[in-house]
Amino acid sequence: MKEKDKNISIINKGCSLNGNLDFKGYLIVTGTVEGVLNAESAIMEEGSVVKADVTSEKLTIAGKFEGNIIVSGTLTLLGTSNVRGTIQCGNLIVEEGGILNSKISPLP
Repeated sequence: MKEKDKNISIINKGCSLNGNLDFKGYLIVTGTVEGVLNAESAIMEEGSVVKADVTSEKLTIAGKFEGNIIVSGTLTLLGTSNVRGTIQCGNLIVEEGGILNSKISPLP
């Protein structure tokens, strides 16, 4: 499947979702999410607040995150991110300024 053909879902600023959430394609979060989140590829924008257990192939965080992360590919924490919890990932990138207070381990 070509990347441009993937679905894009957006949780906008001011929007709050709670529960078990499954997304195909790209997910962009600028609002608030609590619960369990499964997405192929997700971007948590600056200003977003996520308290969840997240499973993804690729994840980028620029906002506030608390919970457990499992990323089979690359987890990128941007300079505005604030992340607490446990992380299992294939690759980890942390930009200067990003706050990381987590237990980190490679995927088995």
